[in-house]
Amino acid sequence: MARTLLDAVAARRSDDAEQAVAGALNARIHARAADRNDLEAEALYHLASLAHDRGDVEDAFALAAESVDLADRADTDASRLTYAWSTHLLGIVHLQSGNHPVALEHCRRALETYRAASSRPVDEGRMLHTIAAVYQSMGDHDRAIETYEHALAVNETVGRRDVEVAVLGNLARLYTRSGDVDAAIEAGRRAADRAADDAPQLEGSILSDLAEAYSAAGDDLAGAHYLSRARNALADDATPTDRLLMSVAASRLALEREQFTVAIEELVRALDLCDRVDDRRVELEVHDLLAVAYRRAGRFDEALRHREHHAAIDREITTDASSLRIRALELAHAHELDRVRREVTELRTSALSASFAQAHHDPDAYHLEAFERLAALAEYRGGNTTAHTAEVGDLSAEIAHAIGRRPQWCEQLRLAARLHDIGKVAVADSVLLKPGPLTLQDYADIKQHTVLGRRLLSGVSTPMFELAAEVAWTHHEWWDGSGYPNGLAGEHIPLSGRIVAIADVFDSLSTRRIYKREWTRNEAARFVTSGAGSQFDPSLVMAFTQVIALRS
Repeated sequence: MARTLLDAVAARRSDDAEQAVAGALNARIHARAADRNDLEAEALYHLASLAHDRGDVEDAFALAAESVDLADRADTDASRLTYAWSTHLLGIVHLQSGNHPVALEHCRRALETYRAASSRPVDEGRMLHTIAAVYQSMGDHDRAIETYEHALAVNETVGRRDVEVAVLGNLARLYTRSGDVDAAIEAGRRAADRAADDAPQLEGSILSDLAEAYSAAGDDLAGAHYLSRARNALADDATPTDRLLMSVAASRLALEREQFTVAIEELVRALDLCDRVDDRRVELEVHDLLAVAYRRAGRFDEALRHREHHAAIDREITTDASSLRIRALELAHAHELDRVRREVTELRTSALSASFAQAHHDPDAYHLEAFERLAALAEYRGGNTTAHTAEVGDLSAEIAHAIGRRPQWCEQLRLAARLHDIGKVAVADSVLLKPGPLTLQDYADIKQHTVLGRRLLSGVSTPMFELAAEVAWTHHEWWDGSGYPNGLAGEHIPLSGRIVAIADVFDSLSTRRIYKREWTRNEAARFVTSGAGSQFDPSLVMAFTQVIALRS
């Protein structure tokens, strides 16, 4: 029964989403009653995909994560395909929330699993397409282009013309943004030739992009021709999104021709459509173009107004992306905890391993591994290794021992300090990986990692995690009160934060980063010593120098 229902869901998904959801829910009930993890996992994947289609990202993530877990336990050829599809969907959600390294990890794992489970690469091109989009979002255009071209080559063997059109369209857009207009025109024309028959929903945007490519190449006549075709391709019932993208493309063409009045008219129309579409990134682009158009038309007050709107929306997008990134990580962590608890319960119930049950009696064991993975991810995203988090933990514990703290507290601090920068997983890659100087807004975004770290860790009510949340929140406070996020001073800063502040700065200086050279240990130690009384607690600096001397 479940199999029949799932086949019906797959057949009606694009035509009747509500019926598809009802069918998938019914299939899940029948699959669970029959104890078929493989079929229940497939039902969950359909529910996750349908939730994603309607914009419910949190439901999509939670359902896809549950599908992955069930498919992994089923361990059949069919369930491995479901595992690949659901893992790919998790990668897409992470991409949308700005977790680019995590998105890349999920998409690669999905592709590897899919290749091992499928004899025909029907969906391989689609997965490669997503991986290319991740590279593009990370600014690695060379790898993005290489992966898009790989997706095209794979797709030729299976004839997924809709995927081919989407890949070619993205390639054309990427080539245009990279300045390779000849390649953009070639890819755009190939996409346009196929779009009407194989992906009519993409035809308008592809022709608009092709018009922009010709305009960038200086061929205004061809640009106007393809823009006209793009307008004609829009049906009477075209979505506001299609009309919005058309207006943006028309404005770019007008700007290339220095037709500033026409460009402004198109962009004002686009701005009105933004309210209906609710796409903040396109709205950001529209305000940017309006600022350019008004400035070039000599209307500087209006240009300034739209530049201010642009800055405000950019801040909102960064905040929203951080919130979504945090939520995705919270959901992933909650799912991991559920999995660990279930495994421990199964082991206890079946009495397979009394020693394992005893080892995991401590509630911290349910959480520490998952949080350390997030902390490691924050370091990898910043171009570092996990050695930094481990070293900060070890040095913090040694300083705590040196001032006579109880051994149990020192060992708790060793673990807690490893999580000090966990909040950086919610900082945008564009800021965290920036090789040049930070702007004031960049610096404000970076400082939020202390607040976000506390938020991530405070959900676990054990002494060690309470200490970790305290460390994450206070390790950038300064002894003289000039630190952040709360401007605490002296002994108003918790001891844990004062200790980790020293360990973090010392090891950060001793480690090569994207934005600085590696300092010698002596140079780093002298810097810490010079900060006694201003940045650091003087008594802790004395303990630090004793620890470093003993290490030497």
